[in-house]
Amino acid sequence: MADTVYLESLEDSEVLLSKLSQPVRDWFKDKFPDFTDPQKMAIPSIVDGEHLLLCSPTGSGKTLTAFLSIIDKLVRLAMDGKLEKQVYCVYISPIKALANDIQRNLIGPLTEIKERFLPGRAQEIKVGLRTGDTPQSERQKMLRNPPHILITTPESLGLALASKKFRPLMNHLQWIIIDEMHSLVPTKRGTHLALTMALLDTLIENPVQRLGISATMEPLEEVARFLVPVKAEDREIEDGTPIPKFDDEESSVVHIAKVSGARELDLDIILPHPKFSEVPVKKLLDHNVDIIKDLVEAHTTTLVFANTRQMTEIITQKLRVLGLAGVEGHHGSMDKQIRLEVERKLKRGELRCCVSSSSLEMGIDIGSVDMVIQLGSPGSIATALQRIGRAGHHVGGIPRARFLPTSSHDLLELVALQGAIMSGEMDHLRFPKNCLDVLAQFIIGLTICGEIDMDEAYAIITSAYPYRSLSYDDYIEVLDLLEDERRVWVDWEENIIGKRGYSQMIYYTNIGTIAPDNNYLVFSADGTMIGQLSSSFVQNIRPGDVFLLGGSTYRVHRIQASRVSVTPVTGYRPTVPSWSGEAMSRTRELSQSVLKLLNASITAIRRGRDPRLLLSNAYGLSQPVSESLARFLEEHAVESIQVPSPDKILIEQIMNSPVPTYIITTCRGRSFNMAMGYFMAGLCDMHNIHVVEMSFDENSFLFKTGQEIDTKDIHSLFKDNQRDAVLQRYLLDSQLFAKRFREVSGRSLIVPRRIGADEVSPKQFQQKSEKVFREHRQHADSLLIREAQNEIFHTDLDMEELENFVNRMDEEGVRIVHSRVTLPSALGMNLYMAAFEDLLSMRTRAYLVKDIDPEILRRLLGGRSRATDLDEEALNRYFQDKVGTPSDSEGLLRIMEKGGGLHPDLKNPLYQEKLSEVPYETVHNWVVDLASSGAITKIRNTGVSEVDDKWYSIRMAEVHGTLGVLSNKGADEMEDLRELYTGGLTFEMADSFKEAEPSSWVESKLMDPHEALRIKIVDMLGSEGPKTLAAISERLPFPNAQIESILHELEVRNIVSIGFFKQTEEGEFILRVDEHIITGGEDNVIEYRDLQNLLLSKSFKPYPDALSALNDGHVMFAKMQELLGRVEDFRFGDWKDMKHDTDIVMGRLLHSRVGYTTKSMIPMLLGLRPEPWFSEMDQELIEYIPHDENVERTEIIGHLPRGDEFKHVQRDARNSLSNMERQMVFVKQFEELIDRKRSLSLFHRVHEVYEPMDFEGALEELIRRIGPIKLHSLRLFVSHPVELLAEVLRDLEAKNRITRVTALQPDPTDFFCVPNDAEQLNRPKREDRTLRILSQSDPFCSRFIQEVRYVLKQGWYYPVFKGVDPVGRILMFKVNDYLEIKDVHIPHAYLDEFAVVFENLLDNYKDTLVDVSVLHAFNGEPIHDCDENIQKIVAELGFRSMGDDQRYIRGGVVDPRPRSLAIRALFHHHRLHQETRSENETLAIEHIPEIRDDFALRGRCETYRVDLKSMAASQQLHLGTNLRNHQVWAPYKHFQTLLKMRGIDADEELLDVLDFFSGHSDPKVFMDRYAMKRAAFRKLVQPLIRSGHLVQDYRGGFKTVHKLDRQEIWEVKREYLRDMLEQYPVITLKQFEKLAGSPFKPEQLSRVLHEFEEEGHLIKGFLVDDLHEVCWGRKELLETADQIPPMRDFVLPPSDPLLPYFQSLLRERFGYGSAYMVFWNEEPIAAFKANTRNDVIDVTDFVGDSEKEKEALRVMKEFAWEHNMPLKGKVLERLKSR
Repeated sequence: MADTVYLESLEDSEVLLSKLSQPVRDWFKDKFPDFTDPQKMAIPSIVDGEHLLLCSPTGSGKTLTAFLSIIDKLVRLAMDGKLEKQVYCVYISPIKALANDIQRNLIGPLTEIKERFLPGRAQEIKVGLRTGDTPQSERQKMLRNPPHILITTPESLGLALASKKFRPLMNHLQWIIIDEMHSLVPTKRGTHLALTMALLDTLIENPVQRLGISATMEPLEEVARFLVPVKAEDREIEDGTPIPKFDDEESSVVHIAKVSGARELDLDIILPHPKFSEVPVKKLLDHNVDIIKDLVEAHTTTLVFANTRQMTEIITQKLRVLGLAGVEGHHGSMDKQIRLEVERKLKRGELRCCVSSSSLEMGIDIGSVDMVIQLGSPGSIATALQRIGRAGHHVGGIPRARFLPTSSHDLLELVALQGAIMSGEMDHLRFPKNCLDVLAQFIIGLTICGEIDMDEAYAIITSAYPYRSLSYDDYIEVLDLLEDERRVWVDWEENIIGKRGYSQMIYYTNIGTIAPDNNYLVFSADGTMIGQLSSSFVQNIRPGDVFLLGGSTYRVHRIQASRVSVTPVTGYRPTVPSWSGEAMSRTRELSQSVLKLLNASITAIRRGRDPRLLLSNAYGLSQPVSESLARFLEEHAVESIQVPSPDKILIEQIMNSPVPTYIITTCRGRSFNMAMGYFMAGLCDMHNIHVVEMSFDENSFLFKTGQEIDTKDIHSLFKDNQRDAVLQRYLLDSQLFAKRFREVSGRSLIVPRRIGADEVSPKQFQQKSEKVFREHRQHADSLLIREAQNEIFHTDLDMEELENFVNRMDEEGVRIVHSRVTLPSALGMNLYMAAFEDLLSMRTRAYLVKDIDPEILRRLLGGRSRATDLDEEALNRYFQDKVGTPSDSEGLLRIMEKGGGLHPDLKNPLYQEKLSEVPYETVHNWVVDLASSGAITKIRNTGVSEVDDKWYSIRMAEVHGTLGVLSNKGADEMEDLRELYTGGLTFEMADSFKEAEPSSWVESKLMDPHEALRIKIVDMLGSEGPKTLAAISERLPFPNAQIESILHELEVRNIVSIGFFKQTEEGEFILRVDEHIITGGEDNVIEYRDLQNLLLSKSFKPYPDALSALNDGHVMFAKMQELLGRVEDFRFGDWKDMKHDTDIVMGRLLHSRVGYTTKSMIPMLLGLRPEPWFSEMDQELIEYIPHDENVERTEIIGHLPRGDEFKHVQRDARNSLSNMERQMVFVKQFEELIDRKRSLSLFHRVHEVYEPMDFEGALEELIRRIGPIKLHSLRLFVSHPVELLAEVLRDLEAKNRITRVTALQPDPTDFFCVPNDAEQLNRPKREDRTLRILSQSDPFCSRFIQEVRYVLKQGWYYPVFKGVDPVGRILMFKVNDYLEIKDVHIPHAYLDEFAVVFENLLDNYKDTLVDVSVLHAFNGEPIHDCDENIQKIVAELGFRSMGDDQRYIRGGVVDPRPRSLAIRALFHHHRLHQETRSENETLAIEHIPEIRDDFALRGRCETYRVDLKSMAASQQLHLGTNLRNHQVWAPYKHFQTLLKMRGIDADEELLDVLDFFSGHSDPKVFMDRYAMKRAAFRKLVQPLIRSGHLVQDYRGGFKTVHKLDRQEIWEVKREYLRDMLEQYPVITLKQFEKLAGSPFKPEQLSRVLHEFEEEGHLIKGFLVDDLHEVCWGRKELLETADQIPPMRDFVLPPSDPLLPYFQSLLRERFGYGSAYMVFWNEEPIAAFKANTRNDVIDVTDFVGDSEKEKEALRVMKEFAWEHNMPLKGKVLERLKSR
């Protein structure tokens, strides 16, 4: 084995300097005062060519230590002119940021040496960077001019060595430097690097010197063996396995320079709050952010480390909102350019704070960082040291770091971590061994450059340290797998392997070992998407588990590919914690430090000593930290004197749980806990015991089972070596195993993630992996299964440590302590409580709290005695004081609103104490006043004596009248009032009074029943205080389930909460506002519902027109449906008029939101975004958009070069326009053109034309329009940085231009609004309960989209709102020309209102030419099975059965005919049928208004004697342009008609041309007169020919077309369209559009179709089988079609007038826009392209039904024979050969 020599002596500085060349020596002396200790120790060995492993603290000059002697030798070569075009040194960096930094730090010194100290004759020393971000062009340059020092990553080095061109550049390689080895060695990435270096050894001429660097490496001897290469031929044998020896001869020497952590550190732990242990964990984050802000402001540059990327983003945003300037985030998921910019700012000292995950923790030089903050424990000593070392990262600098705990358990770990660091402890690296997936990938790469001997490859592989013990059998098994999967070919006889198929491409695009963490999509049983889950979370769940997502609980049904299928469950607690899978496991060494701290502290407590002394003296903790931790440990000691130790594990069985529940506390890290937990799960599986729930943290794991288990089996099964078998029983069906198997199959390139440039979607990748898994699972010895299991044991489960512990259980004192407890001890309580804390996030927790142990509930909600400091008497007084003693009629009205009605004797039971202070006569007079003003009334005939004849406010009269009637009409037995149809139910309400007696009554319809009960419950809780469910149900005559459902909904909407307030046994419901006040919150909060109602009233304020709505109230509209209900008498047909208004613009208006607004809004919108930035292309193109004129797109980019060689220019131009559009440099306007169906899009310049409002004014105006709005939502409308937004909001608030209101959502949340809105919120206002159908993008709906999706499910649909409440949804979308209504979910109570609104919506769709609707289901039931109430409603809406017992149709009929009959009738009517063809061409041409060529004419006649041009003279035909822009032959009058319909006047400059050809026809005369050449003449007349003003006669002359002036243009168009419709048995609107041509707009076509329908000539609906489009048909033609003989087989040429009719089918079925269509048995079976020059049909392309190619070929031959033209072409030959 390799010898390791520890270096101890430090070389004298002068001696070191003397070993350097003069230029390098002078540069060093000029730059540095002296060598550091690591440099004095290590440089002599490097100069002597020894392998070196350098371990020294961060900031001690490690990088310069490695590079100095290398630079020196390269400088010597440069001065001697001996530098070759070769790579001399390879520097390998684990991360791109570090690679970029080293490149900068190398180029700088080399440039200084060259410019100041090198003679001019010296060669240039080049440094190159090759990573995954390096462009291909740079890589090609590198091949031509290789760098002398190559900086790269492990993956890029592997790719370089797989290149035949790159390999020779490494022949003279002398040095390899591997930086931050601690991050590579313990991972498969390091394993891959070891193989790459082993391959590199075979390519270089001389042994290469290896240098390894890190600040945190143990054990150094094993890392040294990893670093240094191995010779395959020098082997020792150990247990029958060859063990390679190290390098040179018998062994190799690796010098180890270890400079211990003697570097001074400034460390401390800061508690975020004085009452740290009492503050909820979720609130600690805000306190920690405040601490971070204070620390940042006290230092120059601070680096904050969070443990996840998500937390990085959260901290960054929170700091910005607090007004901290110069804050940036940095993590690996960010765009490369953003990362580089952040690094640049850090380097230059331009940032005050940078928040990072792990991307900045390694060796990157980040300038003047003088403070590091670590939020939460990083879980590793090495990681902590790396992060701490970023501060003072320079020679002599003192790293300063502060740890911020996130919980008491985290504090315990941080104290242990700080103690471990100060005592010099270090994590030990653990090396993966014989990773077969990495080996498979490497073998594929090994074969790319050529064939290789099998044994030679084995020798290379086993020379890498991780594969030193690889058995030959395993190697052969990998080759077998790769051969089976067609990744390599193996010649077993010749003992050779080589590349195969696409393996090279797969290797190049998939190299590497890092597996992406793809998300899973969560779907409900009906296919609705609910959300996403990370794979790290999914790995912990199994079918049957219940988890929490978006506040709701779901049970896992199936996990397949990238989908998790679930069913919603109410009343079930989650069995998997919501935070499961988020963190990496704590290292063994840190866990040992935690155990040491625990045992020392508990021992002190047992002996009666104060643990605070130990914590402050031995661990150096401050008084607050030692006090907080001591309290935590003392709390544990009170409940259990036992603590885990190196020899002890605690199992606490919780006795009060419904199922056997165990808390196993080990304090050994998550990996150990998962190993033990999975082993116990395997034990349960063996004994058929169901595992209900498992969850893990660093100290404990929670284990719930169907019945009790015996932990004694753990020891015996381990001793019997049944460990793997037990584990595999559970693991194979776990998502953890599935995840690791996917990674292994991807890493081994069996299931590649990319194929060439195309990335395999996560879903496809997972589906392929599952297929491979199913195949390999059948084989017990599967290589991939084995490797996945080994990876789990190495990465996820600490099996080694578990095995060590269990094997030591034979020793005395090593044991598992089992105890039975009511509640777990403090160490296990954190995990136990976490499962219940998820309950607080659930919107359905009201169903569950009654099942929780009271002690747990006290901890969660604040115990019964701690929920409020008020006793019951004080609580009653609070609710009584919510209304005062009335002093006038308005005061009495407030009492009647809050406390129900007044009895006939004018008493109110709830507030009688207040009324008793007012004389009866006064109350009577107030009642008379209120009744006469219409503020109060009486009701009767409800059927409930307690309700009838009482006085109510108008609002409460409707509520009580509705509930009274319902209680007598069956509602008292229904679980959901919304399922009761209330049509026809009424009560009476007094509408006039004589004094206090009603003089007349009116019949009143019931209000919304669900809303009535909701108001009553809210009114009861708001006036009477907290009540249990039983108390509420007792008061109301409705089922318990109905009351519970309403309370559940109110809890979801943040209106009520649950807690303990009056010492009841059950939880009590209370209004959130009241709970907030009585538990100590500020009293200036408003009801969230009141805020929603204000937004509703603002959003749906009616305006006379769209311009008024935009100018006065709204910001923009995106869709036409948004104007319904906001603009009076608006119809969808008005949308187009609005778009074409010259004052309307469209663009990306609000933070990239696309919509329409007015020009007057542009200054405000500009004020909400920063100044635009321009690229060079932007600056070029903006010059082509004038300030005062709209231009088309072609005018902006038309000057740019085109063609294949300039594709990149066109792409840059498109990107430039997109960039400027995003920045609102321009907006668009639309103009309607006579001859175009689509509107003309024009660019309207904004930049430098409109003056932006200042940001303050723009923000104030935005809030006036869309407020109240919270900061988080405001960020979606504003493009300025969030910190600037927060600052401006503070300034506006200080100036009283806006105000802040607080609503409960469910926690107090700030909303910003203008003062007038705040006043509106404090005024009582009746709710708007209008029913509306909105879109999800609607300005109102989108503000509450998460709540809407919770209530109505995820997915795409139209939400139906009743006031602010989402009560239903319509799954409806446009298909072709009709509306497909898949389902309508509407409570029965709202059916009548819904019918009116829905009918209006359907009628509006008629304006968009969609007047047919198909309805499938209603409330989830097939429409045919719905009850009579729904049948009545849909019948009134105009729906009728389609006759298939499945669907209803509105606006059309269902009379489908076979497609073949429709085609037969069409061809028969167009004289293509054999029975209707004309005898000859002369007769045929009389029946066709225009014809393009001989092909179109030939198919319509039996005999064909003369061609079309010859016939033109006899028929007096002219050649001109038709409405589809084709050249056609037709009579002159036909072209007059076309010109009239076009309605286009000729260009004035060309009128003289038209005048000339009005009297002349010979173009030669014109050319002679104007001395014009033919080409110039053609160019002149071409626009007139295209516009239809000029035609050619049969002699080749020209003739002016004179417009028909006697008829109106619409009458001409109308007759033309009617004549066309006469020719088609069946036609769709799309086909009609294509046939009619460009002058006709769809609305005009639709009008003519409806005329025919009203006249009875056409029917509309589904008329053709298998054609899911609305058709218009001539019934008489369809009914007689079956009497026509079958159509002959023939080819329809592309020039035939009928081809546009088939264009959609041609494109969909054959992929052509225009082609010859082959019909066989009246069905199109093929299409082909052909050239017909030289009287030959040369087939150039063919697409058809493969089973009918023979028939197609026959029909094509007949077509060629009929036209007397031979059929030829290579395509045809291939077709014949098949």
